[in-house]
Amino acid sequence: MQPGARRLADVFAQERERFLRFIDRRSFDGDSLDPEDILSEVIFHLLQRATFVAEIENLTAYIYRSLANRLTDYRRKSRPTVVLEDTPGASETGGINLPSSRPQPDQVLALQELQVRLRDAIDQLGVKERAVWIATEIDGRSYKELAEEWEEPIGTLLSRKSRASARLRLLLSDYRNHKELP
Repeated sequence: MQPGARRLADVFAQERERFLRFIDRRSFDGDSLDPEDILSEVIFHLLQRATFVAEIENLTAYIYRSLANRLTDYRRKSRPTVVLEDTPGASETGGINLPSSRPQPDQVLALQELQVRLRDAIDQLGVKERAVWIATEIDGRSYKELAEEWEEPIGTLLSRKSRASARLRLLLSDYRNHKELP
């Protein structure tokens, strides 16, 4: 067994009940969360990265943070809302109206307007700032990968991305203040 996996198993054996209480205290009554499922999922993901786990100084705190993050992720998932109203079309679904997954025309128009504004704002960035912003935000590339390819320090790329993001926030601030973003 890898040292990280052994260490994780030891911490899990010692702290299992505390982890479960931690999850239980942060669960809402309406959640269909099973604390055992959440804990096993987090432990499973940590076991997959056992070499990384071996390097963590305070593993117990790391597990607590992982559990809190997993609970937050669970709550952020979009779940369909059920409206119990007597509205047109309710009879076809047994009195329950489920929201449509298709965007409304005003939402489509707002998204198109945002895309045009964003393209214009990106075009106003400097060449290097635009390149790093597009590479990380749109293409999903890592800073390490870009640093090696472009032969630039990661810190330089981070600074360019920060300047680009600040400039975009400034250029889009009037839109953000007056429109509800989709």
